[in-house]
Amino acid sequence: MRVAIDKLSDVLHSSPHFRCLLDLCTNKDAYLVGGAIRDALIGRPLTDLDLILPEDPTALAKEFARKIDGHWFWLDKQRRQSRVVVNGDIDCPNYDFALFRAPDLKRDLLDRDFTINALALPLTKDLSDSTLFDPCHGVEDLQQDSLRMVSDLSFRNDPLRIVKGVRHATGLGLEIESGTLHAMQDEIAGLDCLAVERVRQEIWKIFADVHAARGLQLLHESRAGQQLFGEGFDWSIPELIVNLESCRNKWQYLVDCNPVVSDWLATEIEQGLSNETLLLCTILLASIEPDLPESLAENWLLSRKARTNIAAIVALNIVARNDFAAIALNERAYAWWAARQHIEPKLLLLAMAVVGSPESQPSLAELRAWVPLVANLDDRRPNDLVDGHWLCNKLHLKDGPEMTRALELLRTAEISGQVSSDEEARLFLLEHYQNKD
Repeated sequence: MRVAIDKLSDVLHSSPHFRCLLDLCTNKDAYLVGGAIRDALIGRPLTDLDLILPEDPTALAKEFARKIDGHWFWLDKQRRQSRVVVNGDIDCPNYDFALFRAPDLKRDLLDRDFTINALALPLTKDLSDSTLFDPCHGVEDLQQDSLRMVSDLSFRNDPLRIVKGVRHATGLGLEIESGTLHAMQDEIAGLDCLAVERVRQEIWKIFADVHAARGLQLLHESRAGQQLFGEGFDWSIPELIVNLESCRNKWQYLVDCNPVVSDWLATEIEQGLSNETLLLCTILLASIEPDLPESLAENWLLSRKARTNIAAIVALNIVARNDFAAIALNERAYAWWAARQHIEPKLLLLAMAVVGSPESQPSLAELRAWVPLVANLDDRRPNDLVDGHWLCNKLHLKDGPEMTRALELLRTAEISGQVSSDEEARLFLLEHYQNKD
């Protein structure tokens, strides 16, 4: 335990503003708990530091925010849970403050999900004098790469812990202890009673993990995958894992050719849902059942933006993929084509690398050529090369369907490369309508 305390002390003191926090906690009954201790012990970056106190911690949190020039806000006012962040400092973890969940520290820890999270460290001025509270032998489980529930009621008390357990085992490389796995399997029906916002965030983290293939296997073993995605999930596991690795390999090729693609993959569509995760979820779930991604997006209350992209990705058929080969190699042509697919330009290029069978996909060399052009595009449609005033005066078209058809005709000509300037657009339309007459 002495080695553990020394290691914890070194890691925590390297975290921004931790010394200030210790100074404020002097003579207070304050404890660091859970994931931060676990991650510090195994050398993982600290993203959140959770503090608990037996009394209302709000004043302490606000004073800490003032001293470090941070931003304080409520997480749950009724439960007196709040957070302090330092905007613009990506190396600074979030600091969360909360009340004990139980009358005393031991019962608080015994009410937690897994032994590796049931750890507490008193925040004294000199951490080397502190004693790590570990009533469930979580450090030993961590050393043995084992994920074990704190009590037989862990999953009944909160079924979300089933999916959180899969996430922990995936990301930390842990084996789920047999009794814990059986308890997960027995309580999966409880997943249907949870707020969908809680479930989807955990699932997205599993899909986003570098070891997501293992996460899929653990969702199968715990039976959570079948409960959330239907019976087809279990017998699709081999195909899902192959498709997952294929997607990531193709995207990695594009990243190696142009690192900007890494930013595209990481771009968030909504909180917790990146382009990469949205694509993986859509493609993998569609291989189980074509309608599953859209129905799940609706049931999980995803944003309109996310639902629109998911529906459009599912609808990318062979015709659309064949049309890609005929697009003129310029930004406007691609932007108009993306607008017709109802998918954001960068997300669409990522999708083109992985949607459909390998025989119908553009080659990675073709896609690589598009990356510098697509990098300059945003989500807005281009302005048309002619406006309604010109269409009315020169072609005598009426506002409405007539003008819409003319503009669609022009956009098609741009996509194919027949037209690339204002002058060419006018000549194209004049010739078309003269021939039509």
